[in-house]
Amino acid sequence: MKLRIILVVLSLLSFLSVSAAGYIYYSSLNETVINEAEKEIALQAERTGNGLSAFLSENLKSVKALAGMKELGRALGGREPGSLDGANSVLDHFRDALKVDVCYLMDREGNTVASSNRDAEDSFVGKNFSFRPYWQQAIRGSPASYMARGVASNVRGVYSSHPVYREAGGIPIGIVVVKAPIERIEEEFRREFEGIVLLADPNGIVFSSNRKDWVYRSLRRISREEAGDIARTQQFGTGPWEWIGMDIGEGNTATDNSGGKYLAYRMKLDAYPGWNIIYLRNVNDISKKISGPLVRATGSIIVTLCLLIGMSVFITYKMASDDIVRRKDAEEALREAKEELKAYSMDLERQVRERTREIMSILRYTPAVVYIRDGNGRYTYVNSRYEELFGKRNEDILGKTVHDVFPKEFADRYRASDRRVLLEGRPCQVEESAPHKEGVRAYLATKFPIYDESGATIAVCGISIDITEIKKARDQVRRLSDSLLASQERERAAVSRELHDELGQVLTALHLDTVWLRDRLKEADAGAAERAQAMCGLIDLAIDEVRGMATRLRPGVLDNLGLVDALDWYITDFGKRAKIACAFRHHGVPKVEDRIATSVYRIAQEALTNVVRHSGASKVDVSLRSESGILTLAVEDDGKGFDLRDLPDSVGLGVVGMRERAELIGGDLDIRSEPGGGTMVIMNVPAVGKIESPA
Repeated sequence: MKLRIILVVLSLLSFLSVSAAGYIYYSSLNETVINEAEKEIALQAERTGNGLSAFLSENLKSVKALAGMKELGRALGGREPGSLDGANSVLDHFRDALKVDVCYLMDREGNTVASSNRDAEDSFVGKNFSFRPYWQQAIRGSPASYMARGVASNVRGVYSSHPVYREAGGIPIGIVVVKAPIERIEEEFRREFEGIVLLADPNGIVFSSNRKDWVYRSLRRISREEAGDIARTQQFGTGPWEWIGMDIGEGNTATDNSGGKYLAYRMKLDAYPGWNIIYLRNVNDISKKISGPLVRATGSIIVTLCLLIGMSVFITYKMASDDIVRRKDAEEALREAKEELKAYSMDLERQVRERTREIMSILRYTPAVVYIRDGNGRYTYVNSRYEELFGKRNEDILGKTVHDVFPKEFADRYRASDRRVLLEGRPCQVEESAPHKEGVRAYLATKFPIYDESGATIAVCGISIDITEIKKARDQVRRLSDSLLASQERERAAVSRELHDELGQVLTALHLDTVWLRDRLKEADAGAAERAQAMCGLIDLAIDEVRGMATRLRPGVLDNLGLVDALDWYITDFGKRAKIACAFRHHGVPKVEDRIATSVYRIAQEALTNVVRHSGASKVDVSLRSESGILTLAVEDDGKGFDLRDLPDSVGLGVVGMRERAELIGGDLDIRSEPGGGTMVIMNVPAVGKIESPA
């Protein structure tokens, strides 16, 4: 009996020992498995994050290459025939080569001008996407990457945009966009992960997940006001964005609405502020990996374990050893991943250093003056050319204002143009002068804003080129042109006098002789008298023609009576000859010097000639007035007009000659027109003198 009791007690002790050992082992193993699961989640997160970053970086490189294609710049310029076809061909090629959803081109207003899906029902051509952040950032000169649901296609994608320039260093004339499919990201989410993985934006909206029913749902409850704000961005459609039913805090655990617990791991996307990749693993699923087999084996093992404690210890040891081996394997894989990440980071740093050296070499050896001034006008950088020209070292000038470096009259002008760039947030080009040892030099300065991460303008960068010699050459050319025009007018006046005095007198004498001959032949030969009469008519016509030619070459009224009477006579004669209704108005016109009067007369003459040749007008209004010392000539017709963008190609309009005449007398010429809206030519020139009255 005692032996039985002892055996029972020993059996109970053995059972209790085995049970306690089993429970302790199960708890330890369960904790180990959970810890391993946390490490596995972290490792998977690093791999997925690296893959996603590489994917986004690859798209940015591709769209940068696409933006450099010349066909896109031609399509945005819109002047060359077939430019749009060339752009569409390039977009189709990149779409096929990159295996993306669509590639499209947008102008500065956000309108889509070309697209690889132009023939599809959901074509982007003609649609305006200026509200999209990727357009707003790229049009300011910065590449952008953006994840959203398509407004036209309702298909999710990753949008990568890059500015398109007409020329290096200029402002963007448009942007090009590559929309890549989201399936690449979701394949990363589905690969080798047993839990739930999702990608959420700063508002908690799920953009992608290996659980399809969670897409476009929210990680938290969203108020009506927040839903309205999200809907207005059109980034994820119009909603509603229902809650997924799970509380995911900032810690490493989460709980669903049924009480289930999950391991949670959150990884931020550096390229997308506020975006997170979240990994969830059900704790019960992790525990079942060991509890299921253990429970199934308990019935048959519990009796034998009482007799085979040594075997159970060995099995426990073996399982612990396997667990240690698995942990070491995981740690080794994590170490390799860290080494790969370190190598990748070092390669990025090397590339940054190389690009920095290239940029610094350009700034060091460029013949242009380059400088950066902050919002307060203080220097933060000057290149070596600046130091060479102005004799100031970089370290001596940094932190100083333009008023510390230059005289006040120069510094005030520099600061004014800087403020203009800071306030408007866009580039400008100004002509500035700067003092040197040998005197004042003229510079053409291009200034553009520098933005911070939030898009605010924080500084102004200027690139100035010395144009002193160019201006001198331009002045010489202008003086030569002035001399040539003056010589031309003298030659015209001389020819006019020759025609009027010499040829006119000869024709008049011939007319008198022909009249005498006609009178003598009236009775002797009636036929000859008629021929003589016809000759008189031809001679009269020739006299009128010679007088008209002489007047058009150099009207005597311009020299004798002044500009107002000369224009009045010419416009009246022009209306009769061209059969166009002409009106001439003048007010307060002073007597001006001959060269100004001649230029104004010739510009009016050329403008009216263009009306006859090109406009098809039925009415012309000409006005000449003087206000505040400025003489203004305006010639306006009601003709068919033209597109001002075609003006540089319209060499037949004589615009170059009119502009040159205006500039030579210190004035300017402006042309206003639109198709179907007529044309107006306006010339302004400083003119001071006594009021000129018509004769």
